[in-house]
Amino acid sequence: MTQDRNSRPSRRSLLAWSGASALTAATVSLGTETASAATYPAPGSALMVPSPRLDLNSASSNWIRQKATRDATIIQSFGYDNANGHIYLAQVTQGGLQLAGESAPVSSVDRNRRGDLTITKWDTSGNTLGHMYLRGFGHGMSIGVEPVGSNAYLWTEADGAEVADPVHPDDPDKTTSRGTRLARFPFTNGQVLDTTSSTLAKYKPVPGSNTYTAAVDPVYGRLAIRYRDTDGVMKFQVHDLDLARLNVWSEPLATISEPSVKAVPGWPLTTYGAPFLQGYAVVGQYLYMLHGNSYGSTQKINGQEVVISEPGIGNTFISSVKLTTGAFFPAPPSPFNQNVNPAHTAAAYSLDYREPEGLGVRIPDPSRPGVFSIGMGFASGPPGARVASIYGKAGLIQPS
Repeated sequence: MTQDRNSRPSRRSLLAWSGASALTAATVSLGTETASAATYPAPGSALMVPSPRLDLNSASSNWIRQKATRDATIIQSFGYDNANGHIYLAQVTQGGLQLAGESAPVSSVDRNRRGDLTITKWDTSGNTLGHMYLRGFGHGMSIGVEPVGSNAYLWTEADGAEVADPVHPDDPDKTTSRGTRLARFPFTNGQVLDTTSSTLAKYKPVPGSNTYTAAVDPVYGRLAIRYRDTDGVMKFQVHDLDLARLNVWSEPLATISEPSVKAVPGWPLTTYGAPFLQGYAVVGQYLYMLHGNSYGSTQKINGQEVVISEPGIGNTFISSVKLTTGAFFPAPPSPFNQNVNPAHTAAAYSLDYREPEGLGVRIPDPSRPGVFSIGMGFASGPPGARVASIYGKAGLIQPS
């Protein structure tokens, strides 16, 4: 693994804003360099600090609608570089392209199977500023963006391994890829980067685990990871970003099992089925998840094929989970509690093909990091000409 000792991101400042300035400090040594995690707390204590929570039922706004990315495939995820005003989007590389070092064009089937990804760099209006290609990385279900000066380092899955497609498990032409490690690298416009490159910093935070993805909490300076543990259970962990960069994973701030939306009491299975997890984000104490399927998707329920994502309505839900408990917060509806969580969203309902893809944390004014909003990604457009949209929610509920 190659550590990047010369990159030194600015320290995120909201810990002081949130009342966590009294937290203990820690210093980690790496070779002759010393990286200071000036506000790194004792394990778990920072997550006990009250933090604002997104109002899941606040109105959604159209931030970017139907803009093209580098390739014409469906976006899988996106993340914000709030310091520089950029957005990075991940998608499986389209078929028919011949990249550097390839003897012939590669089909979409093989791109998907190998885990080849395309990264598009946008400005905040959805105009393309650059791109890079990642070969052999995975599916791109989540991407972490870490600003470093005027550039950004990306956290993605790496060392992709072939897996069956969850929708078409018996179709070999639908075989896809999932990363077995994490990687961190600088965005480099026009680069073709292989997962075997010696320039990559690679990480395996939990021995024996796999199926890794990551997301950056830009407000509190954390790295959230999602992985499959040795028992096959999908879990989330949260780490201090400064320590994660130094390959220090021994003191997670939180570890929870992935909550199941379909296990929510009273979940209307016959209406919405079991929607797929399509993205996640973390801010402070809270994990946010985005679930849903494309319009017209069906699932077999009680022996019958049922449309679970009706056009114009969809089955897209956003939810919040408290990382200190691993439970939905606020609690799902019950006869005594009418909170709406997970919350159905009709954002971007008028898209022709609408599939939710990714969550991203946006800080409109970097001088006020406590005022954040969360964007929801959507893929649309016909096959071979997919485009991307981002709709966002800005309502915040302050801790009591």
